[in-house]
Amino acid sequence: MNGLVGTDVAGTAATWVAAVMTVAVWSYFTGAGRIFRLAQYLLAGLATGFLVLVSLREVLVPRLVSPLLADPAGDLIPWIGLALVGLLVGARWLPPLAGSLPIALLVAATTAFALGGAVVGTLLPQLGASMLPPAPQPADLVNGAISAAITGLVLFGFLHGVRRGRVAGLAAGTGRWLLLGGIGGWLGFLLVSRLALLVDRVGFLLGDWLGLVP
Repeated sequence: MNGLVGTDVAGTAATWVAAVMTVAVWSYFTGAGRIFRLAQYLLAGLATGFLVLVSLREVLVPRLVSPLLADPAGDLIPWIGLALVGLLVGARWLPPLAGSLPIALLVAATTAFALGGAVVGTLLPQLGASMLPPAPQPADLVNGAISAAITGLVLFGFLHGVRRGRVAGLAAGTGRWLLLGGIGGWLGFLLVSRLALLVDRVGFLLGDWLGLVP
């Protein structure tokens, strides 16, 4: 029994949908751009609909609609907010600054959050990994020295607009090459993981859908 002919109607339909969408995405390699764009639009629409449902179910309904229905006169702030939203929707009389300022704050807050995550989640652990334990072994000394050297050189490569001598320029160039090597290794790992996904999709089509392989 396979996805072409099955006893479970829901499972068979899900297998067919997954197989058709997989073939639609792969059609890009044959030059069928319209089918691929249709798959992209479908993915974007499904993702947008999912986010809308999540925002309605997790934010608007429990935090706005339910409190207003449970106790309409208990808190006037949500009613004021709803009135302002209704007043400002489509209001062309507002100056451009009134609309651009909240967007600027949102972008700035998101950027600061991402930068803080990079520092706390990447830079500080990398610096901590370059430090030696209380009773280091010879291998720990070597690994710590190499890690500290690579971290320092890569950070030194980001110094721009500063006059450098020959040694500083060589260190900055070495740091940039190390950075490129790290990016290349990361891209290689990403390629291998994507190849694993490709093999999984091929196995799904040949096994679960067509039933050609066990």
